[in-house]
Amino acid sequence: MSNVMQPLGRVLTFGEPMVVCVPKEAGKLTEVRDFRTDCAGAEMNTAIGLARLQVPTTYLARVGDDPFGELIRRQLRAEGVDDTLVDVSAERPTGVYFKQWHGLKKQTQVYYYRALSAMASEGFAIDRAISRLQEAAFAWVHATGITWMIGSDAKQSSFELVKSARLAGVPVSFDVNIRLKLAPIEEWRAFVRQVLPHVTWVFMGDGEAEQLYGTCDAGEVLTRLCENGFSGTGVVVKCGDKGADLATTAKRLHVDPWPVETVVDTVGAGDGFNAGFIAGMLRGFPLDECLRLGSLVGAYAVTGSGDFSQYPTWTEVAAHLDGKGVVER
Repeated sequence: MSNVMQPLGRVLTFGEPMVVCVPKEAGKLTEVRDFRTDCAGAEMNTAIGLARLQVPTTYLARVGDDPFGELIRRQLRAEGVDDTLVDVSAERPTGVYFKQWHGLKKQTQVYYYRALSAMASEGFAIDRAISRLQEAAFAWVHATGITWMIGSDAKQSSFELVKSARLAGVPVSFDVNIRLKLAPIEEWRAFVRQVLPHVTWVFMGDGEAEQLYGTCDAGEVLTRLCENGFSGTGVVVKCGDKGADLATTAKRLHVDPWPVETVVDTVGAGDGFNAGFIAGMLRGFPLDECLRLGSLVGAYAVTGSGDFSQYPTWTEVAAHLDGKGVVER
């Protein structure tokens, strides 16, 4: 497995990158005083996950002309992600959010401060990305529902971009990524119906599947998607510690989760799964191996507190997929 061919092309992903303030200990934000900053955002996580898996990746976004925006651009470049489509706003700031670990199970809660951010307020420019799509510069486009929901300009640009990708014959993966702090579930249901005709693969968590369709069975979800205008290839339902399920019109597949000794934070695991699955697809893996790779990256993600800090490199995942494990000494 480690000697497999290099990825067949470059990925374009787009969405709002943010800076996250991560507490150094569990507790309510009213009590916690010490934080460290990091970069985050579903699409940025996936872009970095892909880059670590040696998949050429370009990220499209808008940030503020401020230290947080500079931090994000430096992080992208440090990870090997092409940031030439990241624009800078002179008028609006970069979005931020805070994590909180609280409750009996110390579950993660987040508090967003993004309503007036550069991307939420001004949207993002897509002309250069569309030109590159028409020039066959991209082999895959990845998006999440968050980008549609942060603002009207972002929604319009997102629709135009995925429509252009499909017209250019480029596969589009779409992770629903429901955030009820951005819109109520009724708006998410209506929006998903609008985007389904323009995407190739749909990703969602089992909880999101239940919210949208009242079932987390991948085959039943695919049926509902098709009833709502989906004509793409298939759906992947991510089920956390129960693994993941895939459904196309011809196949039903399941992958068990990779064992993890200690789960620190599950945020970023789904984005990492997406990166692994897409990396497998672009390497020409069979679908069951794409699921295994996605599951492996997701498993790595939960072993640390950063959204993408624990994502593996291609060398690391190849050792696992080959059945050799990571050499310790």
